Amino acid sequence: MKKRMEIMISRSMGESMIKSQDVQRDREQGFTLAEVMIAAAMSTAIIAAGIGALTVSQKTTQASSQVGNTQATARNALDMIAADIKLAGFGMQGLVGVPPLPAAATLGAVGNCQINGAPAAIVPGDNNALGADFGPDSISLVVPMTNSITAAGALWQVATAGGPAVIGGPTVSIAAIPLPANATTAMGNAIPGGAAALVGMAVSINGAAGSRITGTTPVQINVNPPISGQAQFGNGAQVYLVQCITYEVIPPPDALNLCQGNAPCLVRGVGVVGAPNTPPRCNVAGNACIPIMDGVEDLQLAYACDGCDPRVNAGTPDGQVDDLNLSNTFDQADFITDRNWFGNAAPYGTNMQPKTIRMVQISIVARETRTEQGMGEGNQVMVHGGPVPIVSDHNHATGVFTLGDNTTPAQLQAYQQFRRRILTRTVELRNQR
Repeated sequence: MKKRMEIMISRSMGESMIKSQDVQRDREQGFTLAEVMIAAAMSTAIIAAGIGALTVSQKTTQASSQVGNTQATARNALDMIAADIKLAGFGMQGLVGVPPLPAAATLGAVGNCQINGAPAAIVPGDNNALGADFGPDSISLVVPMTNSITAAGALWQVATAGGPAVIGGPTVSIAAIPLPANATTAMGNAIPGGAAALVGMAVSINGAAGSRITGTTPVQINVNPPISGQAQFGNGAQVYLVQCITYEVIPPPDALNLCQGNAPCLVRGVGVVGAPNTPPRCNVAGNACIPIMDGVEDLQLAYACDGCDPRVNAGTPDGQVDDLNLSNTFDQADFITDRNWFGNAAPYGTNMQPKTIRMVQISIVARETRTEQGMGEGNQVMVHGGPVPIVSDHNHATGVFTLGDNTTPAQLQAYQQFRRRILTRTVELRNQR
């Protein structure tokens, strides 16, 4: 019996060892080729899906960022131009003989803001006055240049301390404007050319009366002709330098490098008048314009006026915008876009002058500042579909900057490599009411 039990135990142990060896052998064999291939295929699919999701997410983030930047460019440019248009003509009282000041105060144009020699608070500079245009418009405006700076103190204000309580009056003309110490130095530091450039500039007190600077001392500005009439100002009255500034879009290739390698861009500054009876320009030699916004591709301007059409109320201003299309209602067609403001062509003749402008419609086109490329796509350039925009009277399909520069398939493809945003705003000229 004992021997039989030993034999059974021996067999059991042998079978157990065989099974253990079989299991060990199975473990050592690992996955089959089919299993490995299936696992590899599944892993590849998962990784590909992850990369695809990452690529889509990256493209979406990049597109959202560039759209936001482009929108901000258009909005900032629009805000800046609109702010100056609202101020157009501020401070011209006394500079151009506005009643009740005497005619002797007539000093002519402020800078280059003039139409056929007559002073103008706003000078439209449409690209093409003979029909729908093919490039950006420009505009020149008379605006105040300086204001008091809180951090530096009230430097640009009348300072009567130690002298009369007021300057000017019914029988006293103002030939010198007293200022705080070092005010003229600060003014000179704020303009191209320094303090020497102050001589000859227009100056206005409180935006109500003005003259031209003939000389300066550290504590006063001398003016001529003297400010006379009823003008009277006390301590703290604001003193403004008044200038003519121009807004213009500079297209590529930007031969003058005004955009500093980032054309197109919007520039602002003192433009230059070239040929007689033409508006000031920044894109000419000798200008004092600087870039203020990269990526601005187009600026379009339209004007609504009162007293500009002899067919409406016999050309007499009546406080309402003229119905230029004679539709008995104020609509988009009452904004004029194609007009040679230096000419007298029908049907408006001599009635159509900048002094009749009451509202300006501003349209800004901003584009991405660089060509967009997708992640993982090498040098592939993204092309954005959709119709070519028509902005005011400017159809980009006939020429973005010059006639015919967007008419071939290759030019159109290059044009569509950039996203664009278009913003429009209508602004009232407060100082020409």
